[in-house]
Amino acid sequence: MIKDYKVKITENRFVSGITWLLKFKNEEIAKNAKPAHFVMVRPTNEYQYDPMMRRAFAIADVVDDEIWIYYDVYGKGTKALTEKKVGDDVDILALLGKNLFPTDKYDYFLLVGGGIGFAGLSFLMKKLREEGKPFKALYGVRRKEQLSMLDWIKENDFEKDTIIYTEDGSYGEKGLITKDLKELALKNKNTVIFTCGPHGMMKAVDKIAKELNIPCYASLESKMACGFGICIGCVIKDTEKDTYVRVCYEGPVFDTYKIEL
Repeated sequence: MIKDYKVKITENRFVSGITWLLKFKNEEIAKNAKPAHFVMVRPTNEYQYDPMMRRAFAIADVVDDEIWIYYDVYGKGTKALTEKKVGDDVDILALLGKNLFPTDKYDYFLLVGGGIGFAGLSFLMKKLREEGKPFKALYGVRRKEQLSMLDWIKENDFEKDTIIYTEDGSYGEKGLITKDLKELALKNKNTVIFTCGPHGMMKAVDKIAKELNIPCYASLESKMACGFGICIGCVIKDTEKDTYVRVCYEGPVFDTYKIEL
């Protein structure tokens, strides 16, 4: 059930590059959150209307009753969010997202996350480990300072489960995140690819998946005004039904064989 919450910030700090980490506590959201769920955060205080719209962010982690959100600072809304202090109240709309990751049909999981898109897969990594399901996570950025979730990977003991790629070779493997994807996808039977990140990266991942005839699901990022399907501002083409679907409501996770990325 989608609800409005007023929550208290427990942490809001710069991480690296242009990325910040926001934490807030809410027992109900934490109890019901699942991988691929997202929230809409109002960056301004009550009775402030510039910027007016909430911003959508993936739930990157849940620790006890604390929710973690990583966000990149690009414009006025995210800049306003950086000014929030510990102890401040913030308005949250949650939990959003109807179609989540289908983990029950597959035996091995490849998670491909580019940039801040890795935060759309990190919570899934914890859930897969809890369920004893084997996976490998690929984390790709242009340069080391953009590895905003590197500490999270280390703190949660995911180093052996993660391959890191930097395009300039400043950390981990040098090259694009898709560099070893074909080889990795063919290693295990009944493999599925889950991806989240820049549009061009997801298109490249989708192309490889289709070449190998391997199922692929993308958790899409889109600018949203409402977050629950009313404004129809985040539509994508459903090629199977020859219609349009809403990222916020019919998504955010889609079978890439059925949509136009």
